[in-house]
Amino acid sequence: MPEKELLEQFHVSICEFDSSQWSRNGFIDPINRGCLHQRGFTPDTRLKVILHELGHLEHNSKNYERLREKYEVQANRDMIRGLLENENLDDFDYVRFMERYNLKTIANETMVIDEYRSLID
Repeated sequence: MPEKELLEQFHVSICEFDSSQWSRNGFIDPINRGCLHQRGFTPDTRLKVILHELGHLEHNSKNYERLREKYEVQANRDMIRGLLENENLDDFDYVRFMERYNLKTIANETMVIDEYRSLID
């Protein structure tokens, strides 16, 4: 789904910031429905960050510190699913996909394969 449609679907606006202002790639402001990310990303990285941050929209920020790993894994899975939905799955190569989006962990590999299988079934 194109970025504009994605943001409209989630009723979220996008803002950019400089890396000197914040050391993270991005974050979500669920109260003001804003997704913020570092300026200067490639289109692929920008989409990856936006999808990940949208994955945090339904998380309760009061529980973030206690459930950080769970929330991050859930946001990564949402990101991977969103990225896969933009792919042509007829000739899908998960290794190229992972290289394109700089996904390096075994957990990410497992999620890519699982989400791919769920989309083709």
